[in-house]
Amino acid sequence: MLQCLSAKRYSSIKLLINVWNCECLYKNIRNIHNVGLEDIPKITVTNIRKILRQKGFAVQDGFTSLISKCTLCSGEEKTSGSKIYINKATGYFLCPKCNIHGNWNILERLLKKTKGEAFIKEIRETSHKDFEKVQNDWQGVVNETISLSKLNETEMLDLCRLFEYPYHPETNKILADVRISPDHTILYFPLKNTLDNIVGYRKVQAGKEDESEHYGLHTAGLYSCKAPKVGRSDQAILVPTIQDVLYLAGHKVPGTLIWLTNCSLPPIVLPVLENYQKLCLWGDWDNMRAVAEKLGEDRCRFVRPTDGLVTATEAAIANLSLKTLVSEAKPAAHRSITTFAAIRDDVYAELTNIEKMKGIKWRRFPALTRLLGGHRRGELTVLTGPTGCGKTTLCAEMSLDLAQQGVNTLWGSFEIRNSRLARTMLQQFAGIPLEQNLQDFQKYADDFQKLPIYYLAFHGQQPIKIVMEAVEHARYMHDIAHVVIDNVQFMLGLADERDGDRYQRQDAVIAAFRTFATARHCHVTLVMHPRKERESEDLSTSSIFGSAKASQEADNVLIVQDKRLTAVRGKKYLQVAKNRYSGDLGIVPLDFDKDSLSYQPKKKNKAKQDEPDKLLNQCFEEFSVKESNYVSDFENKPYKQKEQKHRDVTSNGNSYLSDILHLNRTR
Repeated sequence: MLQCLSAKRYSSIKLLINVWNCECLYKNIRNIHNVGLEDIPKITVTNIRKILRQKGFAVQDGFTSLISKCTLCSGEEKTSGSKIYINKATGYFLCPKCNIHGNWNILERLLKKTKGEAFIKEIRETSHKDFEKVQNDWQGVVNETISLSKLNETEMLDLCRLFEYPYHPETNKILADVRISPDHTILYFPLKNTLDNIVGYRKVQAGKEDESEHYGLHTAGLYSCKAPKVGRSDQAILVPTIQDVLYLAGHKVPGTLIWLTNCSLPPIVLPVLENYQKLCLWGDWDNMRAVAEKLGEDRCRFVRPTDGLVTATEAAIANLSLKTLVSEAKPAAHRSITTFAAIRDDVYAELTNIEKMKGIKWRRFPALTRLLGGHRRGELTVLTGPTGCGKTTLCAEMSLDLAQQGVNTLWGSFEIRNSRLARTMLQQFAGIPLEQNLQDFQKYADDFQKLPIYYLAFHGQQPIKIVMEAVEHARYMHDIAHVVIDNVQFMLGLADERDGDRYQRQDAVIAAFRTFATARHCHVTLVMHPRKERESEDLSTSSIFGSAKASQEADNVLIVQDKRLTAVRGKKYLQVAKNRYSGDLGIVPLDFDKDSLSYQPKKKNKAKQDEPDKLLNQCFEEFSVKESNYVSDFENKPYKQKEQKHRDVTSNGNSYLSDILHLNRTR
């Protein structure tokens, strides 16, 4: 009896500890990137211009911003260098001189308040401290490093070999403002704003070039340089690597050369490019069209691939003229009606980059990659399956896989809370049960927080207009490439409406996201419930709730078939029921691991993998002929022994005859 009470008491205490651990885990899912209604500006360009003029500020119209004078950074004086840039699409503002920046509602308050109030003073002090910290950090780097301009020719050649950079006699002049560590293994690239003030820096270590680190207000600045003795300040060429920059500088391509790593341009960095009349985008980015739209299509040009050579580095290695390719860059703007001559280069680019056009490969789901080819922008995917089959968990892991490869993702979770969704994705990211490994939570949470994943701060029923406004805002602010809506029925709250109204509203949602995916070159994944079917029947494209519009508009239809829920127990698998890109259909087995909340295929045990090989080797050893014993084995064969006996008999007979002949001669 006492043992039973003790066991019961122990289990109760253990349960309380587990509940407390889970609560701590939920509370520690913090700082997730939420996008809410308060983040969406309720302002237009006309209203911004009107408010500024009412306050006595003249307004200049730029490519991406409205430009006016800023008196916040210079006190009572209106200096000519104090300019404030206000983004036309979002109202986000920035003054490069005093580093004051923020959303439109902050600027509106600053304009309405008098200069002596505490609010303005606090904004100034905070901005000044941030900018001063960046300057002090960079000065510390300068004190501990040396400039590349101080290196001699031999040292510069060794440096280029170490970092695998193209060498040019004037490389140290091109990279004159870059700093290098005393052991020549780390480079520091300064990031500057539109006034050439350093607002951050990028740290690149030899052997880890793909893992560069950023410091300071790095999102507000870019690294740029020019070829020596080359003019033209109205043109800039944006490229993805520093190797491209050095090749362009070596070929004396006119204009400013800008190193843009991932083609992501938040509004705070757009003023850096405001003064250029012509922008040439040359790289292997898959969102060049969206970036050109943000920068202003009228001034953007695309350098198209030539014979499969996508980047400036590839073209330079093939001994092509980079000057000619830049001068022949094609406009980014498209008319409403076009001809094949206008899209001919786009077709050729697709044919010469087949693997890239297939999209980003899933690393956790190689079988899905073999069927779909990859995750492509501009497509609409519908994921459906019976209730409780794990649609959200599967979709979370698929999106996590892509986010780990740099795909900026926006999650709209209308069925479960963002904290619970983030906990699931964090555990999939860690690959271990976090409630049993709380000591490792901070490490995994810090790494997970760096992923480009954002969450809509909505839950339950929401009007489609508000949702689309938030999605459009997030796409512009964070360069979103993948939008996940889980799920459509919860977002619309269709439970209390008649069938006709429900179908009509759902069709409107699908049409809105279909248009968004195509026009904004962004992939959209819609999680949808199926209509009720018999347990014995498999789900199909016609099983999706609502009319046939969902399956018709979708480029991909994925169905979770869960045979574990039927009377005759079976397996769970993901069926590719529609694939507009290649037409390949098939199934992907799904085995769920409760510890990691993952459907990732388990790696086979190495010992089990080696068993067939061992068996095959044994067979070869048993039936193979060894060269070293081949002659001796042959000597021991029966037919060889018979031949030897025959030779012995013949030799004996010959000796007997020779003896008789010899005897006759002697007689």
